[in-house]
Amino acid sequence: RDPETSRDTPEPLYEATKRGEREPGQQKAFEEIRRALTNAPSLGLPDTSKPCFLYVHERTGVVVGVLTQMLGSWHCPVAYLSKQLDSVAQGWPLCLQALAATALLVSEADKLTMGHTWY
Repeated sequence: RDPETSRDTPEPLYEATKRGEREPGQQKAFEEIRRALTNAPSLGLPDTSKPCFLYVHERTGVVVGVLTQMLGSWHCPVAYLSKQLDSVAQGWPLCLQALAATALLVSEADKLTMGHTWY
């Protein structure tokens, strides 16, 4: 995934869920996500004997993250996460938005790790 071209891609799709038809920008975002998913590294199966690592990024109210585990010396992705900050959190200062984004994905990642240790 090229972070420079697709970092705002999910945002138009949130609007598409509210209406029945896709606009051209939404169709383009859908195609970019489909292309990114077919080219993304394959996900590994979570190993409960290994710790997990969560990487989080927030931009314009959209929070994305990847949950990884070590496979040799590499961080192998086991889950890709994406959420949108609520309108209240989007009005907060950037430092608090970063905390809200992390907390949001921590709660999502916790569902996948079943309470297992992660960093």
